[in-house]
Amino acid sequence: TADVLVCPLRPVERFRDMSPEEVTDLFQAAQRVGTVVEKHFQGTSLTFSMQDGPEAGQTVKDSEWNIKIFPRAAGTFGGDDGVILGV
Repeated sequence: TADVLVCPLRPVERFRDMSPEEVTDLFQAAQRVGTVVEKHFQGTSLTFSMQDGPEAGQTVKDSEWNIKIFPRAAGTFGGDDGVILGV
């Protein structure tokens, strides 16, 4: 399977560092990108993942804070528990 990253335009280390307007723009972009990703990969659902801080699994700082979008279809990731392990 594939995943797509949606990142803010301004480099930020953490989610809390974005302005309310940037958060709105980011989630609107994620919504639009998710629609395209689901259609392109013939998915029936989407998983949106955010890791905010090192203990949450964020491995890259600065402008790399992102939302990961995973297309999903029946049998992908082996069920709900597999999604968390796959992220």
